[in-house]
Amino acid sequence: MRNLILIQKWTILICVILTVLQESSCDPHFTCPTMEGEDVPELPNYYTTHVRLNYFDQQKTVDVRQVVSKNEDGHKMAVEFSADQRHVKYIHYDNQLLIVTFYSDKNPTCVVKDASSLDKFLEDEDAGPNMILSKLVSVVEGPLRSQLKISDVFNENGVSGRKWEGCFKNPKINVSLSFTENVWKQGHTSRLHKGKYIVSAEAQIDNNYLVALFNYFDPIMPADTEFQPPENVYCEGFRKDKKPPSMPNYFSYDSEVISYRSSMGVAPISTHLTIYYDYPAGIARSDFYDALAEDQDMFSEVSAKGISIIHDFNAGIQYLVDPIIGSCTIDEMEATISPADVQVTGDSKMPTGMEFFSLSVKGISYNGQFETRGYTADVYTALVETTINDEKKKLIYSWYFSTDLVDIVEKESVEKKVLLRMVVQPEAFPWLVLYAMSAGISSPTNPEQLRLMHYILERRRRTIGYVYRQKANLFLHARTTREYLTRMARKACC
Repeated sequence: MRNLILIQKWTILICVILTVLQESSCDPHFTCPTMEGEDVPELPNYYTTHVRLNYFDQQKTVDVRQVVSKNEDGHKMAVEFSADQRHVKYIHYDNQLLIVTFYSDKNPTCVVKDASSLDKFLEDEDAGPNMILSKLVSVVEGPLRSQLKISDVFNENGVSGRKWEGCFKNPKINVSLSFTENVWKQGHTSRLHKGKYIVSAEAQIDNNYLVALFNYFDPIMPADTEFQPPENVYCEGFRKDKKPPSMPNYFSYDSEVISYRSSMGVAPISTHLTIYYDYPAGIARSDFYDALAEDQDMFSEVSAKGISIIHDFNAGIQYLVDPIIGSCTIDEMEATISPADVQVTGDSKMPTGMEFFSLSVKGISYNGQFETRGYTADVYTALVETTINDEKKKLIYSWYFSTDLVDIVEKESVEKKVLLRMVVQPEAFPWLVLYAMSAGISSPTNPEQLRLMHYILERRRRTIGYVYRQKANLFLHARTTREYLTRMARKACC
């Protein structure tokens, strides 16, 4: 009986010891040292690192990627959080804070704030319970950092180093930072940083515990692209001081129009489009050509399709020419006149070069430089309101211009700041229309093509006759004249 009682006592004692050891191995312990000693090491001015945030009380892990650049020109930082269903990126650029939120079922959104007027950097969803992460950052980046005292020598996950601690009342938080020894060889090194490397950080507020484990700490200068929003995300007000190049009022270019019908980019529709545009003359020509036109459901034979649309803004009419079958139709201006699906009518004025590409809208932001089609391009974005099928929609436009450092040779001329690409997508859901421009976007209209356009227009006018030319605008406002115009067009074409 006595042995049984002794065994029970030892069992209870072992359980208590195991419980204590388990709690001590999971919860950070702070000694709140006060003795003066070696100062806490400084973080380098430039670095990229991955951090795993472990919230013990929430039983939750958050993956973070942090990029920092500090120099005389200012402080730049990008922090990207990934956890469960939340994916958000904070970008601190000069005095602006960008918050880009990514979604699985729709386009990303972006909010721009004045960083100098903010009390907190992180939103509540990312600041941690009891704002523990935000308060930890305020200690590490603020004046309280100098009050951290050396407390211990450790061997953590096979890494030897030293720990600095601090227990603060305002804000109420206990903090520790662990760094490697000077002799420890880091996986990524830099001549700009010869000191210790951070290994982990711990924080405690009441019963809330946070452990931050640093990995892949790379102390090199990051690229500027780290501190800019994605190329097709509109951040209203971001770097609005940088304006896009001006467009001429007469130009010609070749392009490939790619329309994606689903968020996965399945089964895109591709059309080749050539534009000849002469604003001073009031004439525009659009040549559409599908190199491969095939009915995918019926497995029909591959055939080529093409059509030319000539808009005469002087007379307020359009010519629709099918070069394959040799037909021509004269009617009101109802077809597409710009790169996007914008419909014009007989009462519409001819857009200028800037209006043609929607570059005349207000609120254009500069996203930064990105690689596209083998070029380094300056990318601008804006929210454009347009009418599609009698319904007003907001579209996000992205324009890609070649930089000043790129020379583009087009025939005998050398051009800079050439429009290389356009992307048009609705604001709310993923659907893209891509325009891959040729290098000749800023070139004056080809004189031969311009003469051909004038020849076609004058030929139609001579055939229809002087009376029709004088009364064309009156006829266009009467729906009953459409058959008359069609009959006259057939005579003109045939």
